[in-house]
Order: sequence, then structure tokens, then C-alpha cells
Amino acid sequence: MLHCDDGPFAAAARLAIVESGWIWTPFMPRRMHIPVQLSPYQGLPALIGHNRGPTLDLSWEAWLWRQAHAQAWKPPRRDIALHRLKRAERLGLDYRSYAGVLMNRGTHLGAAIFLLDELTSVEMRQAAQRICAISDCRILVGVPDQENIEADLTLRADHVIGRADDKSLVRAIDHFILVHRLTPGGTFMVGSAPAHLRAAEDTGLALFLWARDYFGRRN
Repeated sequence: MLHCDDGPFAAAARLAIVESGWIWTPFMPRRMHIPVQLSPYQGLPALIGHNRGPTLDLSWEAWLWRQAHAQAWKPPRRDIALHRLKRAERLGLDYRSYAGVLMNRGTHLGAAIFLLDELTSVEMRQAAQRICAISDCRILVGVPDQENIEADLTLRADHVIGRADDKSLVRAIDHFILVHRLTPGGTFMVGSAPAHLRAAEDTGLALFLWARDYFGRRN
């Protein structure tokens, strides 16, 4: 296993690699390719009297899974729950999404990627207002046209990128994570196209949300 020293020479070499546009895999945090589940359960066409719920599984494995799930989601102490809720609201997330990342990845979310390519101009302005209200968070914003972007959004975002193909988008996300010493497990993405979901999976991000769901949610 390659060990990356954090001394001054190693830090300078790492920065040079980032600035040159070439990101060498050993310098990136280890990725976990976890598929993002978005849609609710959709089985066969519902029969008369069926409530469209999942199949009732009475097996021993299913019982163990339900017990483990209940134990994992056991409410924490009140002060811990309030702290997590406050942090989730500051990021524009609901409590369950934030706590799920903490439980699955073992880390708090500290960075956000907003890819707004497919939003209308009205939705873009509303999104810019929401993003500018987020504090204590590193932010990467992707827009269709870097020349026509809200001034406040430019000031708030740590990085702004234009429309990019799949490989360039993944490289831009790697660059953002590496420059700010982040981890994929502590970063979530709000996207507006299927290509954004693929990029979130390829870079091992912790959470993906659709832009219209995220910005349409009232905190």
C-alpha cells in the first residue's frame, strides 16, 4: 500500500499534480462504488386489494435484518439528535438523509456539489439563493454557462465549473475533493441529470439528491 507523507515536499507534489490537471489515483481517497437507490419500490402491477407494498418476507434473515435496522435507527440522546438536526438543516437536508450518511459512512457531511445544468433560469435563481444561504460547507457548483451566473453564487462557491462530459465532470469532482482535503464519504451531490448520478457513483459520494427535490423542499 502506498503511504502518502503529508510533509512539505509531498504536499507541494500533490498540489502540482492537482494544478496540472492530472490526478493520480493513489492521491485520491479510496472509493466505495455504492449504487444510489432513488426510486421507491416498484413491483409487478398491483392486483385488486394490493397496497403496492413490498413482499411480506417472514424468513429468519428478514427478521434479523428488521431487528438490525431498528437497532441502527434507534433514536440517539436528545442533544445528539438536535445537533444532527441543526447540521442537516444548515445543509438543506432532512434529518434521515444526514443521519443515514453518518451511519453508513461514519463521517459528517462537510461538502456539497450542485450541478444545475438542466434547471430553468427561474429555478437557477431560486437555487442560487438556497446555495448562498448554506454555511460551513465547501461548495462546488456546475452551471450550463459560466458567463451568466449569479454574482452572489460566484462569491459563495469554492469552485464553479461549466457543462462538462462524464470524464471531465469526474475529474473536476476529484480535483475539488483533493484540493480541499475532503473525502467522498463526506460529500453529497445535488444533480439535475442522469449523468450527474453516474458521476456521484463513480466518485463514491455519500449521497445523491435530485435538484428539484432538494430545492423544492422547505426547511
